[in-house]
Amino acid sequence: MRVLGIVVLSLLVTIISGCGKSDEEKKFHQQLLDKALNDDTKKEGVLFLQENARKDGVVVTDSGLQYKILQAAEGPKPNMLNRVRVSYTGWTVNGEQFESSADKAENPVFTVRDVIKGWREALLKMSPGARWMIYMPSELGYGARSPGGMVPANSALIFEIELLEILPQEKADQ
Repeated sequence: MRVLGIVVLSLLVTIISGCGKSDEEKKFHQQLLDKALNDDTKKEGVLFLQENARKDGVVVTDSGLQYKILQAAEGPKPNMLNRVRVSYTGWTVNGEQFESSADKAENPVFTVRDVIKGWREALLKMSPGARWMIYMPSELGYGARSPGGMVPANSALIFEIELLEILPQEKADQ
């Protein structure tokens, strides 16, 4: 309910910001928006990522994505239009698992361009057989919206991803 309230508040503030007549009203609207977008969940994620970036083996990219290679692999890398088969598990920064391909009948297939930004960036660097831990700020995940369930808006996320295969075009079309 709190998340829904923040989302509604953010939308209202966004819609009416600039509609106030005075600079004081505009400043107040901006403060409301800043508060909605920098809630405790966001702060928790920022702190986690700052600490995680100092760990051995963690690489930080320009976008803020962090990754640690658990299993390296050589070979072709997917492009934005490729469909890939993956195995994965996702956690919030407090360690709660919110999704896993182990819960599915078979490993899922995604088009690289259709996944969240953090996944996209990682997948484009991986070869089949590679297994990585990725740690992403909320902006590379679901941002200020909640995908539902156990993932609040503004959540930094953790995933273990194994790229199983890049599907050939004819197989991807089936």
